[in-house]
Amino acid sequence: MNTGKTSSPSGPWSRLAGAFPFAHLRAYTNWRLRHKFFFIFLIVIILPFSLLIYYSYSSTRSTITEHTYTALGGSLAQINTNVEKRLEYYNQLSNILYMDAQLRNYLSTDYEQAYYYLDAFQYINRTLPSLMTLNANILGITIYTGNHTLYSDGQYVKYTEEMPSAMEEQVLDAAGSTVYFHSEDFRANDAHITIARSLSYFSLQHPYGILTMDINANEFYSLIKMENDNKSVYIIDESGGVISTGDQNLQSNQLFDVFPIQERMTQDAGSFDMRINGQERFFTYKKLSNGWSTVITVPYDELLANANQATKNVIWFSVLAIGMAILLLYFTTKVMTKRIEVLLQQIRKVERGDFRLSIKPMGHDEIGQVSFAFNKMASTIQSLIHDVYVKEIARKESELNTLQAQINPHFLYNTLSSISSLAIKEGAMQVYQMVNYLAKYYRVSLNKGKRIILLEQEINLVKNYVAIQKIRFRDKLHMHYDLDEQLFGNTTIKLILQPFIENCINHAIGDESGININVKLRQEGDDILLQVIDDGIGMTPEQLDHALNKSDNLSGYGVKNVDDRIKLTYGEEYGVSIFSRLGIGTAVTIRIPVICDRHPANERDPQQALP
Repeated sequence: MNTGKTSSPSGPWSRLAGAFPFAHLRAYTNWRLRHKFFFIFLIVIILPFSLLIYYSYSSTRSTITEHTYTALGGSLAQINTNVEKRLEYYNQLSNILYMDAQLRNYLSTDYEQAYYYLDAFQYINRTLPSLMTLNANILGITIYTGNHTLYSDGQYVKYTEEMPSAMEEQVLDAAGSTVYFHSEDFRANDAHITIARSLSYFSLQHPYGILTMDINANEFYSLIKMENDNKSVYIIDESGGVISTGDQNLQSNQLFDVFPIQERMTQDAGSFDMRINGQERFFTYKKLSNGWSTVITVPYDELLANANQATKNVIWFSVLAIGMAILLLYFTTKVMTKRIEVLLQQIRKVERGDFRLSIKPMGHDEIGQVSFAFNKMASTIQSLIHDVYVKEIARKESELNTLQAQINPHFLYNTLSSISSLAIKEGAMQVYQMVNYLAKYYRVSLNKGKRIILLEQEINLVKNYVAIQKIRFRDKLHMHYDLDEQLFGNTTIKLILQPFIENCINHAIGDESGININVKLRQEGDDILLQVIDDGIGMTPEQLDHALNKSDNLSGYGVKNVDDRIKLTYGEEYGVSIFSRLGIGTAVTIRIPVICDRHPANERDPQQALP
């Protein structure tokens, strides 16, 4: 049986018309916002700017890549120039000894008696150390001689037999020209570069000695370390052995073992691309006059980093332009945003604490659903405030009052006083002193339940605490105070300084020499700075980060707790900052505002101060 389809108003064209944003204005508020803005946003903004971004990226990448190639070539030329100058400098230094007639006479003379060569050694021990003193990067200067009538001191004068045969052969073949050698491992602490030449000023066939000059490898590393930003620089010898580099991740002393580029380096200078271990890299190189080469390599990912950054900038400018376009579209979408403005007015009422809302139904699209959810949320919040928040506050206050009631300061003071009297009776003066200081410490810290105390009281609290610790640590604890007493009348929240003194004592004492702790109090503008500086063992960045984020320590008041209490009391611009270096010490700075309060309740209590 055949059936045919008949056209009706509910067909696909009618459904498409119903889905189109401008088909039915009466049902406009029920459509999804995505449908309302998608086509306009896509056609008017996204497509043109996408084409602009693509064009900008392509042109910018090409231009920046070309400029980067040029910059790498300039860097390579500069490095080679610097290295050549340093090699020539040390070559000129060797010329001083090469053409020294007095030195030649001393090295060529046959000494019949031992004491005859004293003048020779006096001259050598004066000349060679002078050159080393004037050039800090020279690790050593040695003259190898075949004259066995001249005594060898094992430092400045050695016999030719002590020189490696391979080095001796190369130097003699150079016939007075400079020959360069380097350490096998450029990472070694004693890595150096050796300049050697035969002393054959008058007779190339019969040299009277061989001069070697050891130069610290850091001398050449300093010439390339500033060029290691986003690229790797290597100075290598003819066989690919690495002489110096800033690449700390290099796994071999032979560059050609890591980068098989030997066959590509056939000219005195050049550049090429090569894929190594799945990564495309750019190489450029140039040979030095002594046969060494300088090689620079950059992964293409880093080579195009500037181009990618430029593309990001274009994207951000495009986003800004899109934002401006949205502002222009605002006037044409006024009717669509009117309900948002009404909803915003109701949000402002809730912000002021008025939860009595009068939001009329706004349809069934996203805005309508948000208005309905917001109305319900406001009602729920009002109920929660009454049923949960108020009850929770009452419970917390009850618990706090219970805890405070458990502490009886008078009982504590009387107990400590009894212990103190008993200590005097028994002749235990250290116990008496410790209990006395402890009583003064708790008198300030409890402070009759008050949270705000004078700075003078906070300082006295620290001094009482330190007095107790000095009895414990004896000569290991050295306190220094630099206090502006004019600030003693200002107030602060209590127990912000003592926890850091405790941290110094518990964690910073490193050896038998003890620790110096400097407590400073000074004014900076409208702020007061309290500083605790110690010369203890210091902290690593990881330990410092852990301390800044730890909520408690042995005293119960961690760095974060003190910082949080200061910020809650005075604002986010105040708090604690810490600077520390491992093996040097730690400096803690506490910043609070200047608040002067000479109310009688905060006046100085003579019993709180040290005797």
